[in-house]
Amino acid sequence: MVIAFGYANRIIGGSMLFSPITCQRSGCGPAIEVQEQNAIDMFLSDMARLYRATTNAADNAAQYWADIAVHSKHPLAPLANIPGAFAALWTPEVAPTTAITLATAGYGFAALPKNLVHFTTAAGATGIAASGAINATRFGLFGPGTYMAAVGRPLNLFVRANARFPIHLATPAGTVRIIPRLVYVRWGVSPMSLP
Repeated sequence: MVIAFGYANRIIGGSMLFSPITCQRSGCGPAIEVQEQNAIDMFLSDMARLYRATTNAADNAAQYWADIAVHSKHPLAPLANIPGAFAALWTPEVAPTTAITLATAGYGFAALPKNLVHFTTAAGATGIAASGAINATRFGLFGPGTYMAAVGRPLNLFVRANARFPIHLATPAGTVRIIPRLVYVRWGVSPMSLP
């Protein structure tokens, strides 16, 4: 068992410096000193170096594939645009946007509410009750699909004023969050069967 006796950090000139950690094994034995000088600065410096190296490599790769696509006489040369497009996603100008897009890609599908509400008109509610399915709209604001929400009017102005009849549902598979609590959609044109 190791027992830590001392640890402190301080910020000097914008850099976080760590004082040594002094440990001593329980029972007996000499003290062990562990130092982590500028560990955070070294990590961030390594990350910046890696970022520059990979974005520069992607920039070179994009240019390489563009040159092949434009200058090669081979009949398949235009296909070089495909790897060139992927390389262009990590060039220095585009990499931050690509990173944010990839980091937030799951947001639309992650941690959806367990239950949502489809708001409809009186005629729509009668049709849903008779058929046991909700017909998808073909001209929705965010594309064709079945629209749902967690809250209705007056807070949610995305719900049409005449859609006053709530149909409570367990969140269907394939539902995507567009605007939290206000707009969820299951894209497609086929009717959604009710359980």
